[in-house]
Amino acid sequence: MANRIPKLIKMTVFLSRKRRGDITRIANDTMYSPSYVSRVTRGIRNNETIMNHAYRISYRRIKNSDRA
Repeated sequence: MANRIPKLIKMTVFLSRKRRGDITRIANDTMYSPSYVSRVTRGIRNNETIMNHAYRISYRRIKNSDRA
């Protein structure tokens, strides 16, 4: 059994570390439209591929609240 990170945790990590241009970058990498990617990252739609990609690009960043 794989140790999977829950979808809500991935979304929370991404939203707390989101930077300008991330939605466009994810849209270009995953071949989805920016509006659909935005809906997925806000939790309106479900797409595991987009959430995994968003988590991978943001999990090593410093939180926005910790930045000066």
